[in-house]
Amino acid sequence: MPNEKNEDVVEFTQSRLEDLIQALAYAAIDDFDACMALMKGTLVGDSFATLEGGFTDFLGMLVGAKADLNDALVRAEESNRQLESQLETIERQQAAIRELSTPIIEVWAGVLCLPVVGIVDSQRSAEMTETLLEMIVAKQARTAIVDITGIDAMDTKTADHFIKMAKAVRLLGADCILSGINPGIAQTLTHIGVDLTGIRTLRNLRDALQWFLREQSAAHHHAAPGHAV
Repeated sequence: MPNEKNEDVVEFTQSRLEDLIQALAYAAIDDFDACMALMKGTLVGDSFATLEGGFTDFLGMLVGAKADLNDALVRAEESNRQLESQLETIERQQAAIRELSTPIIEVWAGVLCLPVVGIVDSQRSAEMTETLLEMIVAKQARTAIVDITGIDAMDTKTADHFIKMAKAVRLLGADCILSGINPGIAQTLTHIGVDLTGIRTLRNLRDALQWFLREQSAAHHHAAPGHAV
């Protein structure tokens, strides 16, 4: 009888050990429900119960930590979505601001006007030049008027931006007119010795348009049939 009892204890203990190993296997694949169900009711008041109890407590903490991690991941994903949405909004706003700060108007057939207001730095100059060149090609414009009436003062660096812009326009086969030069800017350009060779400068946008119309009229007159050239 004692031997049978000992065998029963060994068999029961071995079964509990197998359950514990299987529970560990379930825990390894994050199947915590199956793991907890397997461990439930196995605790007995013996020395082996200490191991089972410790594992059950650890499993409970692991389940809680896993839940917290999942919640954190969900919040992080939501934050990322909100951040991406905000970035898209900012990009759209920046694009709208760039368009507003570089309004290119077709004031006449083949004539584009770029009114410039505010400070012109390297980045804005590059954006204005790129947009203007694209519009010249798209509209097949023959003349681009860059109106700087909205600029109160100009230094060497700013003047250099406009000179490069005008040269880029001329490389596309279009004329570039710089209009809206006030007396202060005229004196500054003269003082710093800016080379405006090849760039027509006029006092205002009206003068620029009138010059273009005179040039067009003269060209048509010379091209008229029977007119001696």
